[in-house]
Amino acid sequence: MNNSSINTSINISQDNVQGNCDLKCSYNFKYSESNVVATNKQYYIQLTYDNTSGQTIIYNNNSYNVSNIKIYSPSIHIFNSTNANAEIVIGHTPVSGGENLYVCVPLVSSSSSQSLISDIINAVSSNANQPGQSTNLTFTVNLENIVPIKPFFSYTNTNKIGQGDYIVFGINDAIQVNETTLNSLSNMISQFPMSTPGEMLFYNLNGPNSSSSGASGDIYISCQPTGTSTDEVAVGYVKPDVSYDLSSSGALQVIQFIIGCIIFIATIFLLNYLYKYFTSKKTTKEIISNLQKSVKSNVNK
Repeated sequence: MNNSSINTSINISQDNVQGNCDLKCSYNFKYSESNVVATNKQYYIQLTYDNTSGQTIIYNNNSYNVSNIKIYSPSIHIFNSTNANAEIVIGHTPVSGGENLYVCVPLVSSSSSQSLISDIINAVSSNANQPGQSTNLTFTVNLENIVPIKPFFSYTNTNKIGQGDYIVFGINDAIQVNETTLNSLSNMISQFPMSTPGEMLFYNLNGPNSSSSGASGDIYISCQPTGTSTDEVAVGYVKPDVSYDLSSSGALQVIQFIIGCIIFIATIFLLNYLYKYFTSKKTTKEIISNLQKSVKSNVNK
C-alpha cells in the first residue's frame, strides 16, 4: 500500500485502542446458507448473498441485512502498521435506517491451509479471472463459517467514501489461506486505492454472539475512551427495569427494615397489654382487701 494511504488509515492495533466497547459494539448474528455469484470487479472480488427469513444480524441493537461481500488484495486496513495479504469485507445495510456496517476479516498466507475462502478464490480464478467476468459458485456459502468468534476492534468512519461502522478482527485471528491461492487473487485484481480513516479505535473482548440483546433500538450505549470496560449511557430512552430481584442487597435491606418495623410494633402492643393486665389485677386485689377490712369493722361495732 502506498504511504499516503497508510498515513490516513486507522491502525488496527492494541497500541491504538482508546477504550473497551462491550455494549455499543455488541455484535450478534445468525447467518444462513446462500447461493453465490462471484464477479471480478478489477479492484476486488464481489460476492452476492441471499437474505433469508431465518437470518439475523444485530449490531448495537440495530438489525441489518447483508448487502454484499468483497475480497481485496492487499487488505484495505493496516494491521500493526502494515497490510495483510488480503481482506474480506462483509457489507451490511440497516433494516430501519442508520449507518452501514462493515465486518472485516484479514487473510494471511499459510503453507498448507484450506478454507472456504480458498475455495471461493480458486473458483473465481478458474472461471472469472478477468475484470467484468462472473461465475456461479457450485457450492453454497455460510458466513458463519467465515466470521471468527473472537474479540474484535471497532471504529466509525465519517468520510463519505466508506462511511459507516466497522468491525475489524485482528491479525492474530486472520483466516489462513494457501499462499498459492493468495497469489492467484493478487494476480486477478489490482490494489484498491482506498484509505480507512477513523478517529478512535475500540476493542470488544467478548467477541460476537456474547449478548442476547434484541433489535428494539430502545437502548443506545455510547462508547467513551475511558480505558475501562464500562460503557456509559448517553442519550435515548432507556426501558425501565420492572423486574425485582429479591436476592439483591437493596431488596434484602428493604425486607429487613419492614420485618424490623413489624416486630417493633408487635413488641409495643405486647408490653402495653401486659402492663394493663398486671395493673388491673393488682387493683382488684386492693378492692377485695378493702372490702374485707370494711366487713370486719362493721362486725366489731
